[in-house]
Amino acid sequence: MNAVKPVLDSSFVSEGWSRIEREAEEGISLGVVRSESGEIRLETILERCLRVFLTTRTETLHADIEGALLHIARYLKARSALVFVADDGESVSELLVSIGAKDVEELPQLLNNYWRNDLNTERHYEMGGSKVLRRAAAIPADVELLNLLDSDNAILLPVSGQEGAVGFLLISFEQNQPPLSNRRQALLATFAQLCFLVQDRLTMMSQLEDREQLLRQTERLANIGSWQDDVLNDVIVITPQAAVIFEQEETLTTVSLSRFFEYVHPDDSERVAQTLTESMQQHKPSDMIYRIVTESGTVKVIHGRAEVIVDDSGKLVGRVGSIQDITEQQAKEHRLRQAMTVFESTMEGVVITDSQNRVEAINPAFTSITGFEEADVLGRSISLLNSGRHSKTFYEGIARSVQERGYWRGEIWNRRKNGQIYPQWLTITEVKDAQNRVTNYVGVFSDMSRIKESEEQLEHLSNYDSLTNLPNRALLLSRLEGAVNVATQKGRKVGVIAIDLDHFKHINDSLGHPAGDRLLQEFAQRMRQRLRDSDTVARQGGDDFVVVLENVISHEQVSNVADIILNLLRTPFDVGVGQELYIGASLGITLFPDHGSDVTQLLSNADVAMYQAKQHGRNHYQFYSNDMTQAVSDRLELGNQLRGALQHDNELQLYYQPQVCLIDGHIVGVEALMRWHHPQEGIIAPGRFLPVAEDNGLMPELDGWALRVACHQIAVWQNEGFEPMIVAVNISQPTFVAGGLVERLRRLLDETQIDPSWLELEITEGALLEPSTQVLDTINGLKELGVMLAVDDFGTGYSSLAYLHRYRVDKLKIDRSFVQSVEDEDEGRVITTTIIHMAKGLGLQVLAEGVETEAQLNFLRDNGCESYQGFYFSKPVPVAELKLEKTKGH
Repeated sequence: MNAVKPVLDSSFVSEGWSRIEREAEEGISLGVVRSESGEIRLETILERCLRVFLTTRTETLHADIEGALLHIARYLKARSALVFVADDGESVSELLVSIGAKDVEELPQLLNNYWRNDLNTERHYEMGGSKVLRRAAAIPADVELLNLLDSDNAILLPVSGQEGAVGFLLISFEQNQPPLSNRRQALLATFAQLCFLVQDRLTMMSQLEDREQLLRQTERLANIGSWQDDVLNDVIVITPQAAVIFEQEETLTTVSLSRFFEYVHPDDSERVAQTLTESMQQHKPSDMIYRIVTESGTVKVIHGRAEVIVDDSGKLVGRVGSIQDITEQQAKEHRLRQAMTVFESTMEGVVITDSQNRVEAINPAFTSITGFEEADVLGRSISLLNSGRHSKTFYEGIARSVQERGYWRGEIWNRRKNGQIYPQWLTITEVKDAQNRVTNYVGVFSDMSRIKESEEQLEHLSNYDSLTNLPNRALLLSRLEGAVNVATQKGRKVGVIAIDLDHFKHINDSLGHPAGDRLLQEFAQRMRQRLRDSDTVARQGGDDFVVVLENVISHEQVSNVADIILNLLRTPFDVGVGQELYIGASLGITLFPDHGSDVTQLLSNADVAMYQAKQHGRNHYQFYSNDMTQAVSDRLELGNQLRGALQHDNELQLYYQPQVCLIDGHIVGVEALMRWHHPQEGIIAPGRFLPVAEDNGLMPELDGWALRVACHQIAVWQNEGFEPMIVAVNISQPTFVAGGLVERLRRLLDETQIDPSWLELEITEGALLEPSTQVLDTINGLKELGVMLAVDDFGTGYSSLAYLHRYRVDKLKIDRSFVQSVEDEDEGRVITTTIIHMAKGLGLQVLAEGVETEAQLNFLRDNGCESYQGFYFSKPVPVAELKLEKTKGH
């Protein structure tokens, strides 16, 4: 056997043993017990072990026990020594510290086998609880252990735990080593037990540290801090996480109650103080939510819980509790409440399904839109809403979009509970969990029924006339273009008829727009009912209508339709004014491809033909010809030339037609009538250029020119001493009702300084039939100026006695059509006589126009007419040819 001297003589460095040795050298250990030979006794070694073990930590445990074993082995002159504690799998962990063993690597397994299989099966240890191992005893397990220790004999001392032996101290000796005394065995057994206790203490401390660390981690993860309040000493002990919640260093361990209240939000401090007071006075737990404000200004929401601690006498000595930062949780709950409010109150339907499209939740709007209650749909497939209008491919496209993009948005038709199919605007969004697995689908939809209806209404309004419900110009163009395309392909014709109601403006002016609208509606209804369904009847605006005839074979076919339209007008119209009205129409006709190859040209040419029908007597139709285009061009050119004429003083002139007294035959007045002396064409009659002026909006300018020239001529006559008379000037309806006429006349009167009683304005009945404020103001202004007012062409419009009285008319002029009929028609004589008597009954002057024969003159004189004008006496003449009488003295 090899000597153990190298092991026993080796110096071993341990922090604890190094400290003890320094103290021994410095004489600190005064209580050293030595033997008679002067050696340090075993008791002293154990006392030093105890002092080392008092500062032993987990990481120094093995080193400190090795140092102790080394000192004991030296003292006992032992060959080796070890301490072994077996792992019981529960509360005792394995401990193995050895010195002097021959094969350290095999030692753990051998000791465990020896403990479990051999030693632990014995009833007791020899020699009062110890066991002596001898090679000579030839026990195989003992021999194997002695071989590993390189010894012939050894002593084994037990280490006891709560349930019995848990390990042993083993010391081996030389062969001739004397046995240990009972006292030494007892001391060594105490040492072995001390090693176990140190290990057990460190294990418990480690477990406590682990638990404390776990508690801290748990508090940190849950954002919960703990505290204990020593009420008697006003000291609150807090955990690190409690300090973190208040944004303090984790090293802060204590605070006072007053310091705590410095953090409580001012709005919550009173409530917190009251809760704490009640808890302490009534010895009851507290549970409250309040806010704190940290030193950085951060506001946090805290959930605090606490219980009270009382002593045996029932006196309150402390409180213990926890605080949790629930700021984020409160924010999430607030957002959740907001989302729930939106979910419950939004007008859009919301449905949530699982990943298999089974309904999990709906909101009230879902029920109001679909009619399905929650009980009707929960757990059922969302496909119960399918309308049947979409194909399988449509739904597959939705699923593919959701899978690829995470959502789908679009229009879809679904079914209500009552079976009604309706349109939705739907958004489907998928919801995924942390593992990126689809957990839900959320559908948000709105009912598009009203939107669809509005779109249809807008579509209708954009294509149909709101008054007559006929196609408007936009739809007319579309249909005409389609008809032309079909006709081109099939080699057929298309007919276009432009319709304009004759003198429709008079109806609006005399009876009001409601009457005119009613006439338009009834005329549209008559055409729609009489013509074919394949024919398009459209209203372009105003009183302009267009009829498109498809599959036209001949001109005669279109002529027949035109005759049908004119015949529709021969039946009177009831426009709600207590009398039936008749109206005519002028029609212009074009054919594709004869008169044009495109839509614009066809409509333009139809309008040209319609205007030709008007110029040729109205109430009939004209087919388009190329000559008509030239006429329209001439009309346009004439309008431009008329604008130029207004800028020159020598082209437009006033002619005057005398007005003669039927009693004595002298001239009592003149009517100013406009003539145009064209530089190239000579004199152009009013019947030709006045319609052009109306179409081009030039009438107000012409009226102003005529008034200015007439007033200056009156000034000349007055200055030259001519007999007083009336100078009648025609004023068109647009000028009369537009306003500004009174101010213009006032300036002219101031400028010319004429006697206003010479001036008479002639207006048509239509100008008086709308009793607007502007018309009333104009009439009152004229009366204040002293200007007379005459109604021209009386009887041709919608005559009313009421306006004659209301508007203070001075004179009625009997239209020439009535005057010229007195020789041949009883009706003409009756109407003329009635007008004369009515005027006299109202105290109005009366004048007959267009007198051309002596018979007409005699009839008027016999029936009391006061004055007349016409070719019988004189046609309109230039001022130079007019023969007037001057007053005596001139």
